[in-house]
Amino acid sequence: MRVWRRVVIAGLAALAFTGVANGRADRHEALLPTRGVLIGGVSLAEVQLGDSPRAVELAWGTNHMSCGSCRLRTWLFVYPSRPAGAAVTFDRRGHAVAVFTIGQPFGWRTAGGLWVGARITAEHGAATMAHADCAGYDALSRRDGDVVTTIYTRAGSVYGFALTVPGQPVCQSPERAPTQTPSTAVA
Repeated sequence: MRVWRRVVIAGLAALAFTGVANGRADRHEALLPTRGVLIGGVSLAEVQLGDSPRAVELAWGTNHMSCGSCRLRTWLFVYPSRPAGAAVTFDRRGHAVAVFTIGQPFGWRTAGGLWVGARITAEHGAATMAHADCAGYDALSRRDGDVVTTIYTRAGSVYGFALTVPGQPVCQSPERAPTQTPSTAVA
């Protein structure tokens, strides 16, 4: 009887330490992916426009900072080892209205294989995309239904990506409130 009692106590202790006793056996902390993929008009690293804050945290985790100077609630997800990452802006109802990269997150790409850091050429459709001058980079945008898909460039190379709802600025900068909404961005 004493042996079984010790076995049961040891088993319960093991469950408590693994999180099973607390109902956390199947939970894990999501992290911002190191190789995010832009699916034009659909998602950026598995986050979609319209997603709730809960859905974003399920995809990218809870390790984010809030932008204090942004006019809308904006969460910044930054890699601890480099000054790059991604961000999500929510409207007043709590729906994602912009999903974009921060800095130059090497390892990210489009579903078609256009990698951050690659030279953008005519074969990528740059000539048919709307152009906006942003602070320190350019934005090449195309409207796909109710989504504006943007490729950020700097000196002819891919710098990052964004998805925004029409009417939101394609130039995203978490350091200041976005103010520029080029009319050509949604054409």
